[in-house]
Amino acid sequence: MDTPQIYTPTDPVNLHPLVGVTQGIAGHIFSAGFAGFLYTILVLLVIGLITLILYLFVRMYEIKLEDDKKAAVLAKSLVAVPAATVEGGVSAGLPENKTWKHIRGQLLSDSPSDWKLGIIEADIYMDKVLDDKGFHGDTTGDKLKQVTPDKLPSISIAWEVHKIRNNIAHQGAAFVLTMPEARRLLGYYEMIFTDLGVL
Repeated sequence: MDTPQIYTPTDPVNLHPLVGVTQGIAGHIFSAGFAGFLYTILVLLVIGLITLILYLFVRMYEIKLEDDKKAAVLAKSLVAVPAATVEGGVSAGLPENKTWKHIRGQLLSDSPSDWKLGIIEADIYMDKVLDDKGFHGDTTGDKLKQVTPDKLPSISIAWEVHKIRNNIAHQGAAFVLTMPEARRLLGYYEMIFTDLGVL
């Protein structure tokens, strides 16, 4: 019966079993087959990263185009109805609409709390007008889902202002609304209500 071999620190290093295992692993790692496999993985990784970078550039370009379209629409609405010509909260050339006059007054005030309240009330008014136009549902979102661009050209803007209203409702005082943003939303709401035929 063979007795197990015991290695001591004085034995030559190349006799230890771990050395043999380590040499075997190193041989596989540095073999031509493994190097080829590693090269393939690295090439695939580089191709994946390049694809991801190209996708991100394309998405950034698409987002910039969308922002430019929104800015152009807003610029048209602000040129057509400049806030500086507002007297008593009613735009020159727009028919009298007491609900809108009240909402517009809030959005043109100097108080951030008035702006938030104005947006919430504008969203409630939009909900009522959509209902009057035959778009029924439990929520404003349900009604907006039924609206197509041919029925409301500013439908994408209506979704945007509705989402901002939801953020205000959920975040309350934590939601930060600046004066330029309030003025931008004012222009958006005027565009929506004009498209809906109530202004």
